[in-house]
Amino acid sequence: MAAVLLAAAIIERHKPLIWGVERSSVATLVLWPAEPLERVFKDSQPARVGERLRLSCVRNEYEGCMFGLRSNADVKGVKLEVSELRSASGASIPASCTKAFFVGSIPLSRNTPLTPIEELERSAPYEVPDPLLDVEEIDLKAGVTQPCYYRVYVPPDAEPGEYRGFVRAVAADGSSAEMEVVVTVHPVTLPGRRSLYVTNWFSLDNIAKACGAELWSEAFWRCFEEWVAMMSEYRQNVFWVPLDTVKVYKRGGGYEFDFSVSDRYVEILLKHRADLVEITHVAGFTQWGGSEIRLRSFKVAREDGSVAEEPGEAVLPHLLRALEEHLRERGWLEKTVIHIADEPTEDGIEEWRRVSRFVREHAPSLRRIDAVETTGFGGDLEIWVPTLHHYDQWMEEYERARREGVELWFYTCLNPVGRYPNRFLDYPLVKTRVLHWINYAYGLRGFLHWGFNWWWKDPFGEPNPNLPPGDTHIAYPGKGGRPLPSLRLEAMRDGLEDYELLKLLEEEIAQVKRELGGRALELPFERRALELCRRVVPSVTRYARKPEELLAVREQLVREILELRERPLALALTEPPEWEELEWGPVMVLVRGACEEGCEVEVNGKRVPVRGGYFATYTGLDQAARVVVKVKKGEAVKVIERRFTVRG
Repeated sequence: MAAVLLAAAIIERHKPLIWGVERSSVATLVLWPAEPLERVFKDSQPARVGERLRLSCVRNEYEGCMFGLRSNADVKGVKLEVSELRSASGASIPASCTKAFFVGSIPLSRNTPLTPIEELERSAPYEVPDPLLDVEEIDLKAGVTQPCYYRVYVPPDAEPGEYRGFVRAVAADGSSAEMEVVVTVHPVTLPGRRSLYVTNWFSLDNIAKACGAELWSEAFWRCFEEWVAMMSEYRQNVFWVPLDTVKVYKRGGGYEFDFSVSDRYVEILLKHRADLVEITHVAGFTQWGGSEIRLRSFKVAREDGSVAEEPGEAVLPHLLRALEEHLRERGWLEKTVIHIADEPTEDGIEEWRRVSRFVREHAPSLRRIDAVETTGFGGDLEIWVPTLHHYDQWMEEYERARREGVELWFYTCLNPVGRYPNRFLDYPLVKTRVLHWINYAYGLRGFLHWGFNWWWKDPFGEPNPNLPPGDTHIAYPGKGGRPLPSLRLEAMRDGLEDYELLKLLEEEIAQVKRELGGRALELPFERRALELCRRVVPSVTRYARKPEELLAVREQLVREILELRERPLALALTEPPEWEELEWGPVMVLVRGACEEGCEVEVNGKRVPVRGGYFATYTGLDQAARVVVKVKKGEAVKVIERRFTVRG
């Protein structure tokens, strides 16, 4: 009865907000949490009022969630406040590790083309929340929801446990609302390394304009470093370097090169943890999808002070040799790759290969990378970066190239659309986060997108009508030109952190194999990380659409990392693997495993002999379509479960 009375009191208190009826001139503020990866819109109605905003984290990672803020009357000067987070044991996460943002909304008059309506978050026209604003306070209109975002960073040394704190909204007139925040911290620490290559191409001109600074001025360099630092914070570790940062001079009939600007540029990248730098393209196709290709030209300063445009055929042989030697002298050669010409198709591949061989002739130690729209580059390309849908459609050819020694990444741009994931504004945030589960599922070593900050006329206005909404940028300019992240960039970083958790599980399994030794070293138990990943991405187009499905597997990842460390040490492998859908026939599964000496093992209730720490058997599935392995040593018991999908 008390619960009913409490619910009635909450409804009565917030009735003017829920039904849009203003009861008095005194403003009443209300806060309510969304679920992770769920957006809150301006027209969202208060829901889950009085509930806690909950997050589940490992250490050394960021997690965040939207929440709504609404008032029953116009109110000015509303600010957001956050507290420290404190556990029952007295441990704390300082308030400096938490932040609440007002989220700006971008007007959309049209949706991404060629996309089924069920794959969109909403049908246009509407306003989509995306930029995390750097404003300290806002004015609220009565009955209009202000989208907000709460984010926490969990330090590497944080004690595990449940932490509590709050977010508070306070208006200039003194009215306020508070929402409790609960953060669960697991005793797992995300490694500081970046295992996946990630590049978002960025516009230097847009950075300079946002800062109001002349390109290469000291003011520009300060602003540029802020943008690089933010990209690195969001786990980008590959950055492009324009060839134009190398100044070209002509003296005495020969060419000389000044690397001072490019050196300063690269030094900033390396300071912010760049693992790879990519030199921009030496050539381009005269039209997309065509066969004619031209080397780029260069501005060349002459001895008389004049500047002339000279063709790449004249400059590049000298520049490429000088560039390779300079990179070698600076110790950067192994960290550098170079682009040939963007997006060669089948019609242009032969001309592309000719230019690629030209580059190899003059810079034989530079690895080559390109976003590609076909296959068949042979030995003329070291890093192939197909679009995601082309990788999916021509997978056999790309995988054959990988077996021959090629490194494979993938990229997204204005494609793919339809049922493929991408990071467009009108796609659910889970479609952005899942991209890097695809990286892991298919062993694709990197990710490329062209649009970090290539906004159109107004970065906060209607998107470029010639491209899918949001394709041009995933960051925004803030005060003084400083970079602002977005909800999509937050979701992308979450996906990259998920990737590292998958790698961590793989490494923890390898460690247990080493401790067990013997036959444990012979079997690919590390495949378990891939099995879990495949629950989220059974294929490139059959992936988790519901955030709770992805987040449930992430929680399973964390549990299995922790369980691996518990005694008795044990590993299990099934054939077929868990991700394969099985036909009823009946189903029979091979089970192989390794454990500590002295263990007893049961598989689906059947006792299985253990010899030298190794066990093997076959079994059908139980009524829940599972294989359950129970390993016991003394009083300690470990249960390993695999669940299957059976058709028929």
